Amino acid sequence: MRPGRSLQKPWQRAAVRGGLVLAVGIAYGLFAARFGGLPCPFRLVTGLACPGCGITTMLLALGRGDIAAAFAANPFLFATAPAPLALWLRQGWLAARGRRLGPKAEAAALCYAAALVVWGVVRNLVPGLA
Repeated sequence: MRPGRSLQKPWQRAAVRGGLVLAVGIAYGLFAARFGGLPCPFRLVTGLACPGCGITTMLLALGRGDIAAAFAANPFLFATAPAPLALWLRQGWLAARGRRLGPKAEAAALCYAAALVVWGVVRNLVPGLA
């Protein structure tokens, strides 16, 4: 590739995006392991747990091999994380070929987003989940 030219092929753009996500994730993981992560802005403002509160704790616990602590940090995300991860990987795979997710996959993503919202409400109403 000549200097100054943008990435032309879809797989090149997908690889760069994936590499950036991985690099940022590793950097944040190292930061969180050292300093405990960043506080949740939603919780700071409202005092309530957002649907994602506990993700950093969950990932650090998984990194230590502590499955029970990972589950306790955010049970919904612990149990359902493979679904959006698989969808994200599939989207990257298709993007590398210049294609998009179909309507069923997009509907599944919207259903998962709705489930996250429901989880966010439930975890603040049931004692011990937040």
